[in-house]
Amino acid sequence: MISFRQRFGKKISKELFSNGMVKKLSNHQSYVIFSYLAIAMNIVTGFVLIPLITKKLGIEALGVFGLLFSLYSIIAIGGGGWLAASVVKNLVQYKFLKNKIYIFSIYFNVAYGLLGAMIVIVYGYTQKPDYLDSFYFFAAYTMVSFAMIPFYNIMAAELKQAQVAFFRFVQQFLFMLLSISSFYLLAGNSLYYVFSALLISVVIVFIALLIYCTYQFNYTFYFRKIKKVIIYKLLITDGAGYFTNGLSTILLLQIDVLLIDFLYGAKSVGIYLIIWKVPNTLIMLGWRLSDPFAVIVANKLKENRKAEIKAEFFQLERKVLMLSVLAASGYLFLGQYILELWMGATNVPNIKYMYAASAVLIVLSVMQRVYLSVNYYTHGLSMATGLQFIEIVFKCLFIVFLFDLFQEMAPVIGWLFGLIVTLLFYRYNSLRVLSV
Repeated sequence: MISFRQRFGKKISKELFSNGMVKKLSNHQSYVIFSYLAIAMNIVTGFVLIPLITKKLGIEALGVFGLLFSLYSIIAIGGGGWLAASVVKNLVQYKFLKNKIYIFSIYFNVAYGLLGAMIVIVYGYTQKPDYLDSFYFFAAYTMVSFAMIPFYNIMAAELKQAQVAFFRFVQQFLFMLLSISSFYLLAGNSLYYVFSALLISVVIVFIALLIYCTYQFNYTFYFRKIKKVIIYKLLITDGAGYFTNGLSTILLLQIDVLLIDFLYGAKSVGIYLIIWKVPNTLIMLGWRLSDPFAVIVANKLKENRKAEIKAEFFQLERKVLMLSVLAASGYLFLGQYILELWMGATNVPNIKYMYAASAVLIVLSVMQRVYLSVNYYTHGLSMATGLQFIEIVFKCLFIVFLFDLFQEMAPVIGWLFGLIVTLLFYRYNSLRVLSV
């Protein structure tokens, strides 16, 4: 007799994840497709929500909206991506330890999610009491988001990166649908409608992840003491490098919002979100082109196929450079029209260099990611991390000391100068890794 679990599990596998649009999900192309779909949902959500929030709730509310997501990214420095990289690496290398590694990932991320939720609430209570209800919803979202990470770790270790991208796409699609609907169907007049939609979307995807992983992977959850050697390897031996790199990446992307809010207020954050939304989206799209290359490099270096991976690197470098230049040129010439169409001409800031500087930064940042992907699972990661900290210093210096000159463009121009200094070193480091 076939049990409900067996029948239901097979049905999920066959109908949802094996056929049609999610076929051959482990390859690079499928990963890119679903990543781009998730980004597309993010773009649409931002393009609709940002003017809605600005019009209905004001520029300060928009600043708080961006601030909360930046706060989440800063909290994630202590967990999230860096530990996930360490967990995935060890799940791949040590199959016989997979249950213990998986259980540790659950323990850590659930505990850290609770801590992150507390940080969000305390920050809202002390810094933004007028928006405290929004912070409560966002705290719950933070807790559930970290609880999802172990499932994504399993899927990545089983070479199902495309499924990871698929679930993230679904989450972003649900958030887009629910958050925009709250303004039109529920006459949303507060940010908490937006963040309640965010919470609902992440809970739905969490349940789907739980069901999927239960029936797809042979992992067993049990309460047992985890050996110190495993914890040390995950957090220190392998985790330390990924933590430092994650710290540098998150600070590079999010320190600007927090610093601007602290020094110049939520209104300046709102202005910054408007001028940076399109360039940042183009950069994130560019990053997705090279992200999967990190695993390919690690595997082929391990197999001593250096000539092959070096040829692929040069090919990827040329293609990404061409695409990034096209994207940057489009923003340089059409950026003003896009912003005016999106926000209305009266709501578009007029700041010097906001199109030219952003266009150059798009090219340099996308290429930086190509070089970082080569180093991510190799000994070259430490140098790449150090270079990112140099960029962070430039960003902070421009925000603190040159804000009067460049206004809300200060972090963008600071990052641009940082990349001008570091980009050649990124490329040298990549070639060194591929040649050793």
